[in-house]
Amino acid sequence: LARVREVYDLDEAHTLQPGESLLDQLHAVTGGELFPVVIDATGHAGSMAACPQYLAQTGTLVYVGINQGEIPLHHPLFHKPEATIKASRNALPRDFDRIIGLIEEGRIDTRPWITHRTTLDDMIDQFEGFCDPAAGVVKAMVALD
Repeated sequence: LARVREVYDLDEAHTLQPGESLLDQLHAVTGGELFPVVIDATGHAGSMAACPQYLAQTGTLVYVGINQGEIPLHHPLFHKPEATIKASRNALPRDFDRIIGLIEEGRIDTRPWITHRTTLDDMIDQFEGFCDPAAGVVKAMVALD
């Protein structure tokens, strides 16, 4: 977390600590109003199902991530904010070409996102550790050579 704060020049007061008090922290940061827009790009059913609790009244929930299973939207707070739900997945091949080009040109710096690296040979042994939140993985890269 300290590395992320440093790379993105974030004030510690605006950095949240995951855990049981996350919702309390969000209420404190937003003055109890929560967020007018919540975007979930994880594709993780648990994350997607939890999103409604972070919405402000009449907020908008946007799902970008893709999940092949069912997303349970029976959260007790689902109807309370009278939310609008949107789904977005409109990226075209040319969009990916553009982003890859920007990365190749150095206009998008991906280095801060890559927190862990491994080889293909070591991947099986390291995979479980990459899934542990305590490991602090943002992006893990696997070298194929």
